[in-house]
Amino acid sequence: MMKFFLAAVLMLSQVSMAKAENLLIVGEDEIRQAIEQEFVEQGQNQNVDLELFGGQTVFHIQNAQKAKILVSGLTFDELQNKFSCNAEIFADGKSFAKTDISGRYFLLSEIWVPARNVQKGELIKPEMLRQIQVRANRIKPSFVTDKDKLVGLEAKKLLKEGKIASDRDVGKQMLIKKGDTVTVVYKTDKMQITAKVEALNDGGEGDKIELLNPKSKKTLFGEVLDKDTVSAEVQ
Repeated sequence: MMKFFLAAVLMLSQVSMAKAENLLIVGEDEIRQAIEQEFVEQGQNQNVDLELFGGQTVFHIQNAQKAKILVSGLTFDELQNKFSCNAEIFADGKSFAKTDISGRYFLLSEIWVPARNVQKGELIKPEMLRQIQVRANRIKPSFVTDKDKLVGLEAKKLLKEGKIASDRDVGKQMLIKKGDTVTVVYKTDKMQITAKVEALNDGGEGDKIELLNPKSKKTLFGEVLDKDTVSAEVQ
């Protein structure tokens, strides 16, 4: 009796596997890809991200080898980001089903984000960045997303891998830090004088920072030339 039961279970399992092998599934991902391609065919030069909320999006086809999706009648509302279209499913060249699809679409933009965590104070280099696609409506004016604008900037806080950086997160590299002892150069038409002073502010190249002369106890302002030198005019 036990052998017969095991044999029956084995036969049932084999039948189930055979049915599964003869079942072709067309899912939502395939439907979405076909609609995205139709957007391209209609001249949409930006990639789109679709949210489907109307129409059948999963089809189970028995005893078929190949399936094809034909999208037609695509219309979209640019103000509300809504679209609608017709999708016809073909199985081995024969029409299997038709469905009306509707949803929302979002234009995608390619932007640059950290490829790894960038520590505060690190200078951003090209190899620290990677490109991703995000919905264009999620990109705020304060975000810094261009590779050319990010490279050479200094991280003002920890930049997390894959996260968009804002203009508060990055900035010009600070060559001189508050408290640094630097050389101030006084220039005139006839002479050049140098002196050691203390920086009272952080500063990048071209920044005006306040300085303290430790001997005279007087303060002055100078322009940062490099990490060791500031230029000031003789008053």
